[in-house]
Amino acid sequence: MLVMCNIGSVNITAANLNLFVAFDALAAEQSVSRAARRVGVTQSAMSNSLRQLRGLLGDPLFLRTSRGVAPTPRAKELAGPVREALRLLEGALGPREFAPAASTHTFTLIASDYVEFVLLPRLIGQIGRRAPGVRIQTLPWGMHQVPEELARGQADVMIGFYDKVPAQHREAPLFEERYACIVRKGHPVVRERLTLRTYTSLQHIMVSQRPGASGSGIDRALAQLGRSREVGLRVSHFLNVPTLVASTDLIAALSRRVAEPFAKLLPLRLFEPPLRLRPSRIGMVWHDSLEDDPAHRWLRGVIAEVGAEI
Repeated sequence: MLVMCNIGSVNITAANLNLFVAFDALAAEQSVSRAARRVGVTQSAMSNSLRQLRGLLGDPLFLRTSRGVAPTPRAKELAGPVREALRLLEGALGPREFAPAASTHTFTLIASDYVEFVLLPRLIGQIGRRAPGVRIQTLPWGMHQVPEELARGQADVMIGFYDKVPAQHREAPLFEERYACIVRKGHPVVRERLTLRTYTSLQHIMVSQRPGASGSGIDRALAQLGRSREVGLRVSHFLNVPTLVASTDLIAALSRRVAEPFAKLLPLRLFEPPLRLRPSRIGMVWHDSLEDDPAHRWLRGVIAEVGAEI
């Protein structure tokens, strides 16, 4: 298929649309061999497409590294628009209905280990009953921000905590989560009740994907009371926290839907936080290009139903 248009000052009259399919695969996989497998061509054919793209766009686009290829700034700039253009074209030319029971579609979700623990089992159960051929794969994400993979077309939806939704993205709230404080049974300081004074005197476990991160909801709530806490351990995953607390004198404020099941399995005690903490909001975010996609609308509907059950 030929494309007759201009990208900026670059004339791509009579350019082969397959070149942009190859570009999209290279941007997603960052490997010539993996991109070739994704598109269904030989590695030499993918290398030839890259040579043509370089000549067409006047930029190296992808530079070889020990792990594959790395996109240049120009390639990073083009990745989102090219992915969106291809999705729009696929949507315009493809079927406008989605038959869950007959589909073998694979959806890619971005989620933290907390979301996988709380929501994924119910979601997989619902999808298995309604669409047994549909498959789900997840990518890890622990930041409180929307990942760039959505705009690049490398994932369908992000589920979790986030602060702001960037332009050309949409969101839907799912449920709220409250905190519980956990300490090990037999803790030498925490007895029958957990006071604010005791809480701030202990060393805490903090879940964070960024080294040195501060200013969490807990820290802000403490600051309003003129208090602070000492973080004795930072970890990157929620599900590590209960086992660490059970074998140390550390304390943690953890999502209640994680804390309560682990308290039945480990020697842990649960307490209400000795300060007012706002509930955390869990929602889903997707890119505008998927708003009207029938398969994606179905997926979002199932996720919304599971969120309502939770």
